Amino acid sequence: MEVRKLMGLCPDCGNLRDALEDRCPFCECLAAPLPNPDLSDKIFVIDLEAGMPAVEDALERLEELLRKAQGAGVRMVKVIHGYGSSGKGGLIRAAFREGLLFHRWADRIRDYLPGESVKAGSAALHGLPRHQQQLIKNLKGGSQGNPGMTILVMV
Repeated sequence: MEVRKLMGLCPDCGNLRDALEDRCPFCECLAAPLPNPDLSDKIFVIDLEAGMPAVEDALERLEELLRKAQGAGVRMVKVIHGYGSSGKGGLIRAAFREGLLFHRWADRIRDYLPGESVKAGSAALHGLPRHQQQLIKNLKGGSQGNPGMTILVMV
């Protein structure tokens, strides 16, 4: 199951709150939310293309969202970075994949699967635990074999 809203538990009042917001709407607590155990069997979606940002803006947003996703207990992330209209790969995709190659987010990402290798029965899936393989197999249509996205396995 894919989720686009990241919910965590407020450490002060215990209410479920948006983990991307800095302040709890119930008690005004500024502390980071606690991990939400319900997120361990879902894939959180980050769309880097939304709003057509510059490459550096997209990567800065990714840094922030990865930090918050990790803090909220997310185990898998689907990053939509696009493939580019040139057919050779877009600038965001290239910069993102380069960051993965050079371990820019090694403190948050354990492994990754390029979208083009995410296909049922592919060798890339065989190294993952069975429940994560099932999550990937259940991705929404158009995700399997899609070079415009990457699946991240969080630390």
